[in-house]
Amino acid sequence: MKRILVLSVALLIVIFADVTAYSVDYEHYSQQFEASGASELNGYLDENTREYLGKLGVDPSDIDGMMSLSLGSLGEMLMNMLRVNLSAPLKGCLTACGAVMLVSVCGVFFPDNEKGKNTMNLICGCFVITSVMIPATDAVNAGVSAMKLCAGFGKALVPVLAAVLTASGNPASALSYQSVAFAAAQTVEAIAKNFALPLVYISGILGAVGAFLPTLRLSAVSDLIRKTATTVVGLTAAFFSGFLTLKNVISSSADGLAAKGIRLAASTFIPVVGGALSEAYSALSGSLSLLKGIVGIYGIIAVAVTVAPPVISLALWLLGMRAAAMMSDLLGNSQCSDIIRNISYMFSMLNAMLIFSAAVFIISSGIVASMKAGG
Repeated sequence: MKRILVLSVALLIVIFADVTAYSVDYEHYSQQFEASGASELNGYLDENTREYLGKLGVDPSDIDGMMSLSLGSLGEMLMNMLRVNLSAPLKGCLTACGAVMLVSVCGVFFPDNEKGKNTMNLICGCFVITSVMIPATDAVNAGVSAMKLCAGFGKALVPVLAAVLTASGNPASALSYQSVAFAAAQTVEAIAKNFALPLVYISGILGAVGAFLPTLRLSAVSDLIRKTATTVVGLTAAFFSGFLTLKNVISSSADGLAAKGIRLAASTFIPVVGGALSEAYSALSGSLSLLKGIVGIYGIIAVAVTVAPPVISLALWLLGMRAAAMMSDLLGNSQCSDIIRNISYMFSMLNAMLIFSAAVFIISSGIVASMKAGG
């Protein structure tokens, strides 16, 4: 009985001590949250993203909400995005299938007239391109807008995380992260503003025109643009993540050595209260580490929610065009299938760029969130 009583009292002490420590950490957390500028991050997101984050309960100022995030709520949000973005790609697929059937029917009236058949193929090819490209424009523009939004949000997130890193005893890591991540944000912004939309449209149009005018060999130029863009994007993402990880390893070692030096100096050279100051420094670093982790996770979720709708929409458009191209092959209309297949490459190319832009900020935020206070 005595042992049970002692264990019960010890358990109660541990429980109440945890609650007290949590409340103190939360109070410090709120002060540091306001001072870091993290409260202004929501302003860099669009209305739809803020609405999705509100439904998920994701807010860096609310620790309880961040802790209660569940896979069920994430799955429900993804299903909602899927339902919202399904309509336009489905209509585009049906439109493309209808255009293919119309072209196939028209081909019956020119069984032996090659000149008339070539003229009809040219007209029908233009009809297929316009019937698919016009409704797909909204999805392409939404993808480019999401890239710009990611870059703007990333440029706002980088200083906040760098400031929290510095305050938590990671100045070398903060400097390393800020230089690399800010350069990446500027690169993504430049790609979104100056290259993404022209490259996607040029690649799609050249491939589609080259499909019904094969003598011009424009499809080869389109393939070169698409493969070069996706290869460069993939290599850049790999280089960025590897370079940031290596810099983090070096800077974390320097930060860890500096933090140990501060605690040792406080304990050794400051009489009486030196040990207390050392413990206070550790407690403050722990609280700042909580802020860093939550803000980093918030940044990851915000970027993912920003890009998820256009990524889903572009993926659905890609599937819809592949289905239409397959139906065209079944009807024996290779020209229409080549046109539609080349148009579908637009969506895969833009999706690769969009996923790259999101990966830059997700990887960098994840590395920051995983850093320990003081190295």
